[in-house]
Amino acid sequence: MQEISTSHFQQLLQLLPKFCLIVLVAITSTVSANASAEVNAAENRVISVSNHILKQLELNKARLNNDPAALSALVRKEILPFIDFDAMAKLTLGKHWRTATPAQQTRFVNAYKNMLVRSYAKQMLNYAGATMRPKFSSANKKPGYVTVRTMVVPKSGAAVAATYEVRNKTGSWKAYNVEIAGVNMVTNFRTNFSREVSAKGLNALISRLEKIGN
Repeated sequence: MQEISTSHFQQLLQLLPKFCLIVLVAITSTVSANASAEVNAAENRVISVSNHILKQLELNKARLNNDPAALSALVRKEILPFIDFDAMAKLTLGKHWRTATPAQQTRFVNAYKNMLVRSYAKQMLNYAGATMRPKFSSANKKPGYVTVRTMVVPKSGAAVAATYEVRNKTGSWKAYNVEIAGVNMVTNFRTNFSREVSAKGLNALISRLEKIGN
């Protein structure tokens, strides 16, 4: 077996930093490309789903305005598949989720979902015909998580900032938190729900949400 001469060994040592740098650049470029692809996919998903819904609201506004059941059905069909309610529920309840029983967790997720549909469906008609445009989106440190920042531009009036926290769940991007005009949905509900649970208990909160959603 031929031995490596001292001069050749020294040359290899001199080339080692350059080799490491090349490898590092290649790895960084790959990570950056993957992150960019994730951001584009997440942003396209949010924009596509939102603009489709806004268009549907515009086309059916007269009927939906007079038929709450049809409006709720549209929201459930078009929006609910895009929302990760399990993750949203966990974030909203915070520490109370960890102490809840499986039955309470299931009841809360369903009650929370129905409450949001019932409470916000009517308000969405105000944005019928609006257009959502991307503003600036970024990948989170954790792979598969992206913050999508957009502007909702109504037919008349000022544009509204809308930020979606989304994650890739089983191959599909789903939102687990939304911030509209500076109001963070999860943070807002968590503050209010935490006070109610501390004062009256989790079952009392769930029962109240179930009444709102029915």
